[in-house]
Amino acid sequence: MSEITTLAYQKEHKPKIEEVIPAMLKNNSEKIALDFVAFLRESKINPTWTLHNAWKVMNKGKPICYIRLGCCFWRSKHSDDGRWEVTPYLNHMSEYENAVLDEGLQDLIWDNLCYCKSCGNNCAGSVNKTILGKEIENICGGNIGYRFPVPITNPDDTEIDGIKRLLELEKKARAKGSPK
Repeated sequence: MSEITTLAYQKEHKPKIEEVIPAMLKNNSEKIALDFVAFLRESKINPTWTLHNAWKVMNKGKPICYIRLGCCFWRSKHSDDGRWEVTPYLNHMSEYENAVLDEGLQDLIWDNLCYCKSCGNNCAGSVNKTILGKEIENICGGNIGYRFPVPITNPDDTEIDGIKRLLELEKKARAKGSPK
């Protein structure tokens, strides 16, 4: 393991995510992650180190996205190129629900929801919720609050394009000044 990936190093240096990606991801995963971070910076929503191998991306004072690098995700899809996760926070999705449906982005959301796995003492229990016109059962209640996270593990190019579009729609909704 490279020193830059250790908690001690990161707590002291708060590295840019671009510095850590090459130590944790390989091949296409590395390229996709670096391109995604470049998109975020071009969009003026910059990732900042927040936790061990985790960067938050803020917009209008609230998280719009988290990026995590490493192998400790409960939902991980296996990849020989390493593991990473992008979690967009779609707080204002009701304002752009029609665009999500019109652009065919609903499967990206439906396929990546967090389902209740009876996670122990801090579990908020499961809920049933209609999301983008579809009744979804057994969603982890801890993920349905003021924020609406959709963790996407090891996203490919198509999923990254969808994430980019969702973030653009979320930014636009937040710019309108909705109180969420």
